[in-house]
Amino acid sequence: MKHRRLLALSALALSLAPALRAQPASATFRPALADEYSATFSYSGGGDLKRGTAKAGEVSVSRFDFSVSGRLPLRQGLIFIPGLAYSHVTLDASTGVPLPESVQELSLSLGVRGVLSQKWAYLAALRPGFYGDFKTINGDSFNAPVFLAAFYVQNPDLTWTFGVTANAFNDNPVMPVVGVRWKFASDWQLDVGFPRTGVSYTVDSNLTLRGGLSVMGGNYRITENLGVPAPGIRRLANTILDLTEVRVGAGLAYKFAGGLELDADVGITTLRRFEYPDRDFRLNGDNVGWVSLAIRHRF
Repeated sequence: MKHRRLLALSALALSLAPALRAQPASATFRPALADEYSATFSYSGGGDLKRGTAKAGEVSVSRFDFSVSGRLPLRQGLIFIPGLAYSHVTLDASTGVPLPESVQELSLSLGVRGVLSQKWAYLAALRPGFYGDFKTINGDSFNAPVFLAAFYVQNPDLTWTFGVTANAFNDNPVMPVVGVRWKFASDWQLDVGFPRTGVSYTVDSNLTLRGGLSVMGGNYRITENLGVPAPGIRRLANTILDLTEVRVGAGLAYKFAGGLELDADVGITTLRRFEYPDRDFRLNGDNVGWVSLAIRHRF
């Protein structure tokens, strides 16, 4: 259960990252809706899969994400944050492993962020879209995760987050969220929450080094008939796949001129799991190496 809670919060936070980063518009805000583009590719190496103690095959995982987002001031202290996102996860599994070849997401990101006082702000975000194997795209693949959060600025170096998520595709559809961002020294920052928990060190205005834990995954509707994976297990069709990788690693973020930023990370997985919760069928993977590269441009 714990890993599913972690996955649900992480996947939602990843999908809502543009909204979480957005700040109230300044007087010089350009009235264009699109002010940030982001593209990310990650790969985790091939490793064994087991059901219980029995080997079930091998798999490697690659993921591509693209998003575009913007900000539109509605009135003083209130911004509308629209966005569009697409992701494609390829599961390169050996013959006979009951996993789809790929799962995808195509969704809108609709957020509203407001300021209540000098200490408090809030965010309400909705992520309507299709999440599945895309063999058949219909209403069963539609989901609309929700994120509601309040931010308390205790002081300029310490911010707390309190909230709740709702995700109909998750085994635990409603869960609380708590996080903190603490700049405990002039060049050091601690982030506890999602999608990352770790520390970062600012070398200069362009370069930041970091290390910690992150989560890759999601909840997807499987419409393809993957058959009966084991005696006593119902057929894997019209069900939900929970994909989870908990990753530990280190990386850097470098800002170029003109608003272009490059992120690079590398490490190992500490948990790798593919689960069909309503079929009571789970495959656990070996710990493997992973690498991630992201490019974003802010106007």
